[in-house]
Amino acid sequence: MQIGDTRILMIEDDKQDVEIIKELLEGRHSFSATLEHRKTLAEGIARLHHHPAFDLILLDLSLTDAHGLEAFQQIQLTFPEMPLIILSGNLDPLQALHLLQHGAQDCLFKGHFDATVLCCSIQFALERQNLRSELREKNESLKKISKELTIANRKLENIAVIDSLTKISNRRRFDTVFMSEWVRLMREGQPLSLILCDVDHFKAYNDTYGHPAGDHCLQQVAHAIKTVAKRPADCVARYGGEEFAVVLPNTDQSGAVHVAEAIRAEIEALHIPHISSSVGHWISLSLGVASVIPKKEIAPSQLIELADQSLYMAKEQGRNCLHFFQPIQM
Repeated sequence: MQIGDTRILMIEDDKQDVEIIKELLEGRHSFSATLEHRKTLAEGIARLHHHPAFDLILLDLSLTDAHGLEAFQQIQLTFPEMPLIILSGNLDPLQALHLLQHGAQDCLFKGHFDATVLCCSIQFALERQNLRSELREKNESLKKISKELTIANRKLENIAVIDSLTKISNRRRFDTVFMSEWVRLMREGQPLSLILCDVDHFKAYNDTYGHPAGDHCLQQVAHAIKTVAKRPADCVARYGGEEFAVVLPNTDQSGAVHVAEAIRAEIEALHIPHISSSVGHWISLSLGVASVIPKKEIAPSQLIELADQSLYMAKEQGRNCLHFFQPIQM
């Protein structure tokens, strides 16, 4: 296999060994290499710093300024990606194994290899380095793809649980959060409150102003509710159509009533015109509130039913108001 011009730095303090390596490389017509030589480890490292474009290092382990593993370790520490072939005249098998396990590409024993062995060793080291570089590039590419997939999956997860119109949680997300908080608060013996709210006379609003205006109205209402119920644990969801739900963990009845009244006032303050409403001149909400300390004896659906009944009572009482049931007692 023909290899292009290979730049090799040989760090060797024996001039005769340098001449031997040069003769071995020059005698191979299928192998083109440029060999530079430095006598000491310090000179070799300095050369690599000033000219890092070498393809490979031939390193003698018996130098005047470094001996044995010390020379190898300094090169590895400074240039960990540089292919390295060890040259030694008295290396025992255990040391050779250690060097190979810690990054050396090959160990050649002086006086025991010819041009073919040397060139094959160099060729193998370069091919192995190329494979490592390709593998590193592929790993970086895979990491990038993995990161992109993670971001895409998060977006898909958000799409699955976010209402496309109002950008708040959808019914699926509500169900998940509601059950998760129910289980947690049952374990902790803490209250869970639920607010169900409905835009008053919303069908008449759509008939009067049109569906695009109705969509914009729902977006404004959702944002206003979210502005009030803003604790990290609170969950504001579009429950269906013009109906919204607010899950309030660790919140008792008085706290939930306070939040519900704040939501009602926030919606009223939007001053969204509604000339077809029997309640007033603006868009308004009716709200039902229910609270409970979750227990095994109580079905989670009971809290939803109570909030729904409370919402019905609020509408019966004239709308633009709230109604609440006393906490379930067991």
